[in-house]
Amino acid sequence: MENKQTAVECLKEKLMYLDFHPNTLVDVLQWIEQAKQMEKEQIVKAWNDGDHAYFYSKETGKDFENGEQYYKETYGK
Repeated sequence: MENKQTAVECLKEKLMYLDFHPNTLVDVLQWIEQAKQMEKEQIVKAWNDGDHAYFYSKETGKDFENGEQYYKETYGK
């Protein structure tokens, strides 16, 4: 199964093609990492807050124990 890409990862990929001043690029990369962590927390929380009867992957049929495991296996992080 191929890992999916989050919205923040997609944005990071697109921003890497822009020409930033080196100091600005460091700031932007830090902001992206902060946003990725926030996005991960939101995805895990949404999964954990969901209906526990549906903790499985429709693609693989695999059961997940929690949102953290779902995130790691879906997004590979």
